[in-house]
Amino acid sequence: MSGQAQTRRFFEVIGEDPACRLSPYCWRIRMALAHKRLGYDLQPWHITEKDRIAASGGITAPVLVEDGQWLRDSWQIALYLDEAHPEHTLISGPAALARCRFLNSWADSALHPALFRAVIAEQFPLTAEIDKTYYRARTLAKFGQNVEEIGANPEPAAAQVSAALAPVEDALSVAPYLGGDAPDYGDYILFGTFQWARVVSQRHFWPEGSALERWFDVLLDAFDGMGRAQPPRAHWDLPPLT
Repeated sequence: MSGQAQTRRFFEVIGEDPACRLSPYCWRIRMALAHKRLGYDLQPWHITEKDRIAASGGITAPVLVEDGQWLRDSWQIALYLDEAHPEHTLISGPAALARCRFLNSWADSALHPALFRAVIAEQFPLTAEIDKTYYRARTLAKFGQNVEEIGANPEPAAAQVSAALAPVEDALSVAPYLGGDAPDYGDYILFGTFQWARVVSQRHFWPEGSALERWFDVLLDAFDGMGRAQPPRAHWDLPPLT
């Protein structure tokens, strides 16, 4: 890839199949780097490989390394990219910063917990075997239930996700992107969420012909179809969690 890829490394979570990219946060940065026209050396990564990213000061991806500087957390990476590479701005001005910050917090604190409950039965079989013990423990600590208990009743959570998307549908009914006439980091935040759902689940969270469907299809085709090139859940041909 171009854009001084030799000095930039991007650590991204992968599943049991190395081609399976199932992290919404990593997808945010994938899209942000493409928006910035910045190349990178991709570093496929497992959650059990904490030693490989220890210099970042954290234990989760995405992690970006540029010219010896280690950066972690998708929001902080996005802010850094705009500061270090002001061309092709991701977040343009205070109003966009407030909107993107809201979308980031809302997705992380409200949307993702419900979506996790809705898709875990389909997602867990895709998880790398070496990471499953960690994810089982984290799920129990966070939700007070094990993976199988959560996955046994996904319907209420799926309905909650669909209902939560009504304001997004309304916003996209009056503008092609959350960023207005062109996508910005706010679009990539939610694209990461829905790409996660597309990769790990066969569920549909919005009606056919909706503004959300139109928006998502456009972003799947952006940057030479980078998003659409990632196979959806049906491709992996694995049984659901039982």
